[in-house]
Amino acid sequence: MSNTIIQNLLRLFFFVLVQAVVLQQAKLGGAYFNYISLIFYPLFLFLLPLKTPKITLVLIGFGVGMLIDASYNSPGVHAAACLVTAIIRPLALAIYEPREGYNVSQGLTIKSYGPIWFLKYAGTLLFIHLLVYFILEIFTPAYTLEIIGRTIATFIFSLFLMMMYMVIARPKI
Repeated sequence: MSNTIIQNLLRLFFFVLVQAVVLQQAKLGGAYFNYISLIFYPLFLFLLPLKTPKITLVLIGFGVGMLIDASYNSPGVHAAACLVTAIIRPLALAIYEPREGYNVSQGLTIKSYGPIWFLKYAGTLLFIHLLVYFILEIFTPAYTLEIIGRTIATFIFSLFLMMMYMVIARPKI
């Protein structure tokens, strides 16, 4: 197995473990304002190598979502959000492509492309991921304001958590 595959498998194990064991239990906002969830695992999809084939990306996204669904005991909500994220990732990469293009040998990290690029790229994907997730979780137009509120609140805290990981862990791939 190549070094990149091993590193990504270890990252997947770490992200799923953190999400399922630690962040699932974290309750921010208390009983009266439970709009904030901490969602960390989509970062795994964001950091996959640039040259990952689209079908592989979709299959990985589905698998990651199913792992999280199994730990949350949710019926495919995370898997569906991951599928949407995996499908739109190439579009986000095309939209935010640097002028000089991507270096296929570099990871999609802050170190490679800078914090502004990473915030735009990860922020776009995370917002769409969370919007799909909360639409499917709540699944009724009567709660549109709750869906938007949860999406925005979770987005802020989750993106901050992801940026902290990127700064502290400094992943290379």
